[in-house]
Amino acid sequence: MTKICPNCGKDIKKDAKFCPFCGYKFKDNPKSSAPIAPENSQPSNQATVGPQMPKQEMKREYKNKTPQKPMSKKNKIIYSVIGVLVVLLICFYAWGSNYYNRDNQISRIVSSLKNPNQSGAQYISCDNPEVKITTESVKPLQRYFQDHTTEADQLITDFRVGNESGNVRLTESGRYFLLFPKYTAQVTSVTPKLVTNHANSEVKIGKKSLGKLTKSGSSYVKTIPAMLPGKYNFSIKSNVEGRNLTATSTNNVWSSNNINLDIHTETLEIKSVPNGIVYINDKKVGTLNNSGNLVLKDYPITKNMTLYVQGTFNKKTLTSKKISDLDHDLEYGDEDNVVTQSGSKYVIKPEWKGLVTDDEATRVLTSAFDKGSLDEDDFVDGGGNDSYGELTRMFKTYDDEDDLRTYESDVKIKSITPNGNNSSLVTYTVTWTFEHDDYNRHQVVEYTNAILTKDDDSAKIKEIGSGKLIKDHKVSTSNDSDDD
Repeated sequence: MTKICPNCGKDIKKDAKFCPFCGYKFKDNPKSSAPIAPENSQPSNQATVGPQMPKQEMKREYKNKTPQKPMSKKNKIIYSVIGVLVVLLICFYAWGSNYYNRDNQISRIVSSLKNPNQSGAQYISCDNPEVKITTESVKPLQRYFQDHTTEADQLITDFRVGNESGNVRLTESGRYFLLFPKYTAQVTSVTPKLVTNHANSEVKIGKKSLGKLTKSGSSYVKTIPAMLPGKYNFSIKSNVEGRNLTATSTNNVWSSNNINLDIHTETLEIKSVPNGIVYINDKKVGTLNNSGNLVLKDYPITKNMTLYVQGTFNKKTLTSKKISDLDHDLEYGDEDNVVTQSGSKYVIKPEWKGLVTDDEATRVLTSAFDKGSLDEDDFVDGGGNDSYGELTRMFKTYDDEDDLRTYESDVKIKSITPNGNNSSLVTYTVTWTFEHDDYNRHQVVEYTNAILTKDDDSAKIKEIGSGKLIKDHKVSTSNDSDDD
């Protein structure tokens, strides 16, 4: 038999005087089977223990408070790497969105088109899949736009507003990193025909041989395989009356029209600077002699011929103005008389920027070495020019000589060469005649490295050069003896 402890509610033996669980003391009450809690009873000396949770509930509470295991080192590394990659991807996308932005790609495309030294293949595409886009195949296109930068710059505007510009338009041709649109300048291919008037002619485009031309009526024709438009150099070899002739022609090819490579010959005499090198269609054809002359007999003439002279002066390599349409000037002449006909030959005198003529140099130097005509307007910087001051002091020295009655000068031009910067190098002599009381004196002074500039149609003196006495002859007019 058991009874219930009124204090803690546990089952205990019926005859127990104390609760073994909480220490509660029971009163003797044999008549009552159910113990009654005493009223106003004084607490015993034994500390009262409150109700306790069942053991099963205590175990559950302990389990709920168990701390989680810390993250492993491996997981930390994985999460860190993922975080870094996410940041890098965000940065890369931000950079790519700017770098591969449409306007920026257009700027790079046009910049490449103007620079043949840059590989432009990545920026060019063609409407004809038969045309291979390589570094070499796009160079003619680049050479054209290098010569026509205004047209190249106009492409930027046309591309941005979606307009086509001749044979060139902007097109989307793929993606960079699968994210950013890739744009290229799509070019329309051309298939021109080469035509000449001589049989057995072999033609080349650049260094590539296209084979021999075939007869078509009165002409000989060769169709060029599809290619990109641009600036091309064509050369043709033919045998005319037992002579092997080679002709070249530079053409801007933008259509599939015929390219005329007819050959006719003329005798050309080039007059320019001594020892200059003559170029026709950018190819060296000869060197001028010490007098600045070169004769080319029966030279083949083709359309769009160019000619210029290159020389080295004072360790500087300079180039004359280019004659762009020599074949036209040979047939029709030119306003500046750079090309003139003399009998059965043509005389060609290429112009140089800043190069003064003999007449211009003679006039301005004769005036400078004459006290009566010395004019500061004939000098660069006017009266502040050092050479002007030097001549002024020289004339004052002559005037201060008591026995010097008169003096006069005579200027002879020996040579004129280009000097760059719109100027010329002049070598000349000044012959002085001094009349003294008892004798006359003749002196010859040679001036080198004089610099004259070209101002409109007249010359101006920048420096009179360095003078060296090369002859001094005294003639007695009384009892003085001659001194040489």
